[in-house]
Amino acid sequence: MKLFRPINEFFTRLTKKSRGEKKPAGGALDRFQDVIGYRFASEQLLHQVLTHKSSIAAEDGNGLCSNERLEFLGDAVLNCLITEHLYHRFPDRHEGQLSKIKSLVVSRKILGEIAKTFDVGKYLVFGVSEEKTGGRDRLSILSNAFEAILGGIFLDGGYDPAKRFLERFLFVRLDDIVKDERNINYKSVILELAQREGLGMPRYATIAATGPDHAKEFRVRVEIAGVSLGEGSGPNKKIAQQSAAQNALATYRKDELVLHIKGALKHELVSH
Repeated sequence: MKLFRPINEFFTRLTKKSRGEKKPAGGALDRFQDVIGYRFASEQLLHQVLTHKSSIAAEDGNGLCSNERLEFLGDAVLNCLITEHLYHRFPDRHEGQLSKIKSLVVSRKILGEIAKTFDVGKYLVFGVSEEKTGGRDRLSILSNAFEAILGGIFLDGGYDPAKRFLERFLFVRLDDIVKDERNINYKSVILELAQREGLGMPRYATIAATGPDHAKEFRVRVEIAGVSLGEGSGPNKKIAQQSAAQNALATYRKDELVLHIKGALKHELVSH
């Protein structure tokens, strides 16, 4: 821990000067550690885990006392441990399949949703502005906090406690995450099919946008090589595109989708 003493001393001075009243109370820290199933040997490190950059004064311009550096470390630890876990969990999956599962599991959406399940947001220390704009419930902040917690545990206790933390909150959810259709990137599935068969890039066209500005509803059509495959709607174009891709794949099985496109193209060539 000698390596971190200068940073910890600076952090202590900074919190005394600028935000001592915001420092999590001992009871909150105890509850947080009970929730994550790990007791920190270094209380200073624990405070840093829970410190969002918005709460740090201008004196700490490089953000050395926020949880950003721990997030950086946690991201690396997460990638190592999830890769090892997937390698053993799916011995029959090839590298490409494992990469897809890994990308999904470590995504901002998944980590943020998991962090929500144990109320990470209520333990974080925010600046006034971030607090007012809903930082405690923002998935990007919660996913970053999840990685910071993991990085803190790894730094404080090593490999085994970090792995147990992931086993408790992430690994046990793995099968449900992979099976949940809401986590499937349907646009990626259609893109892979189109590229594999040499059909060109899928095109998503907005065909309607209805409702007031604060409650827009977009309708989008997905096409490949000019062949319409399906339509979908949503509150923004990104969601509408996913819906269109999902509906296209629901209408046709993967092999049928390719045959439908090729059949339509062949018919168009013959008719001309």
